[in-house]
Amino acid sequence: MKTVLFYKHGGPEVLEYTEFSMPAPKAGEVLVRLHAAALNRMDIFVRNGWPGLKLELPHINGADGAGEVAGLGTDTNDFEIGDRVVINANIGCGECEYCLSQRDNLCSNWHLLGETIRGTYAEYICVPERQLFKLPEDFDFHAEAASALVYQTAWHSMVKRGEIKAGETVAIVGAGGGRKFRQYPNRQISWRARRCDRVKR
Repeated sequence: MKTVLFYKHGGPEVLEYTEFSMPAPKAGEVLVRLHAAALNRMDIFVRNGWPGLKLELPHINGADGAGEVAGLGTDTNDFEIGDRVVINANIGCGECEYCLSQRDNLCSNWHLLGETIRGTYAEYICVPERQLFKLPEDFDFHAEAASALVYQTAWHSMVKRGEIKAGETVAIVGAGGGRKFRQYPNRQISWRARRCDRVKR
């Protein structure tokens, strides 16, 4: 398969567009044929590297991705070949108390696609079945790939931790994940948003 990868840390010049071995889904995993992947600032940090970062080289960047199911490992029940999906890049073990209580970001064996394990800058990727969400037929792959990780950040901050309720007014400071949250609101929550940006004096 085609992929973008690097064998050493550095600037954009270390990236190579090349062939890489096709992954095969293990038990509980799904093979996704990616139609879109998005650039996240984290991808630049990982490519540049930092002290103590240990990667299996060559490394493939990319946390965000959307595509269609192309293969199924054993013990998968929720998807069929051809299903349109978006990837949840936050990967926990799936078995600890944190993962079982939907707090997989606290898992001691937590990984982020493209940061600690190979990511979505490839034609195909295998991920645990629990990391996928089905997409409606009319939802654009590019829009979903660009919104997946930032939407999760905003949802966690505003709904899980902030516990916003229907009818409440929310101030969104700056133009990061919160703005993305406003663009893709959950239909079960009705709320008003106010954006606050710093004004130059």
